[in-house]
Amino acid sequence: MKVKIHPLNMALQAQRLKALFPNSEINFNSQVLNWRCVITPSPLSREYQIKLVLGRGEQPNVYIESPLLELYPEKNSLPHVYSTKKQWLCLYYKKVKQWNSGMYLADTVVPWISEWLMHYELWLCTGIWHGGGIHDEKKVENLKEELIEGNKGRS
Repeated sequence: MKVKIHPLNMALQAQRLKALFPNSEINFNSQVLNWRCVITPSPLSREYQIKLVLGRGEQPNVYIESPLLELYPEKNSLPHVYSTKKQWLCLYYKKVKQWNSGMYLADTVVPWISEWLMHYELWLCTGIWHGGGIHDEKKVENLKEELIEGNKGRS
């Protein structure tokens, strides 16, 4: 049985982001939401200016605007990103739909950004990515099955 998702409109997403992050900058209309915020993943971390863009009917995209993310020595790309050049983060596997429009960005994607940044800082020190992620299509299929089975139990 397919689970019906009741999408949250841009105004609700914006309201929740602004309530939880009052110093952030947000612009939105019925078609797109742009959100900028400074995130500090831990008390020992640096500050990161992030940009989140959500188009209506699309998945959110997250970019690091500053500082420019550095590479671990002898690495030529960032781990777990869609684009090193664009600093475009891979926070979840979009094909499996771990995020959907019925979820608040502030309660899902924003914590995922902070978690990704923590793993990035560890990677920068060690050269080892501990943040997980799916890079194997067989694992993707297994995850899809797990999510389908989990949703059956909720209906």
